[in-house]
Amino acid sequence: MQYPRQLMAISHVVWDWNGTLLDDLEIVIESLNVGIGRFGLPPIDDHQYRNHFTRPVRSFYQSLFSRPVTDREWQSLNKIFHDEYFSRVHRASLADDALEAIALTEQKGWNQSVLSMTTHDELVEIVASHGITDRFVLIEGLQTPTGGLKAAHLEQHLAKLGIDPANAVVVGDTPDDAMAAQTVGASVVLYDGGSHHVPVLVAAAAPVAHTLLSAIEKAA
Repeated sequence: MQYPRQLMAISHVVWDWNGTLLDDLEIVIESLNVGIGRFGLPPIDDHQYRNHFTRPVRSFYQSLFSRPVTDREWQSLNKIFHDEYFSRVHRASLADDALEAIALTEQKGWNQSVLSMTTHDELVEIVASHGITDRFVLIEGLQTPTGGLKAAHLEQHLAKLGIDPANAVVVGDTPDDAMAAQTVGASVVLYDGGSHHVPVLVAAAAPVAHTLLSAIEKAA
């Protein structure tokens, strides 16, 4: 019997990190507000953040500024954000059921990896600080200050692992995660605990889960 692509056997989970395994929305917004405050903008709250956030991140800032952001402004905003974020990231905890979801993935006999748009060295350090490095076959972040959209990174990530995209599922919290998966031919489940409100995730034409455990169950 021929199954639809989304029902083909899954053997690998590619986890997003920020807003998915790591519950860091509060410190993301704090760090963002420092940057935009230096340009005279008022602070935003989590509702406004989830309404505006998009990738590439420069487009997100342009929606907040209601105008194009110059190269110089973008470089400054990006640096301020990362400086502030990494000074706070020790406060962020894993999502409530992250460890259970990782364990369930293992119980299913699937391998798992992390692909994040966080800079690589910092990502590796943060994952290690939560004591879960050995749960993943690969942890991969950006080798450059900014990374645009995720699709090209996902394609390279799966190729490095030697995984057929048809056997992989991406679990993330943004439409960009869905677009990346759909671009390379992987499955996707979006988690609503991160960067976007549910209607935005639903509009990405991907299954939406309210917990990470249910995301893994939907991926099966």
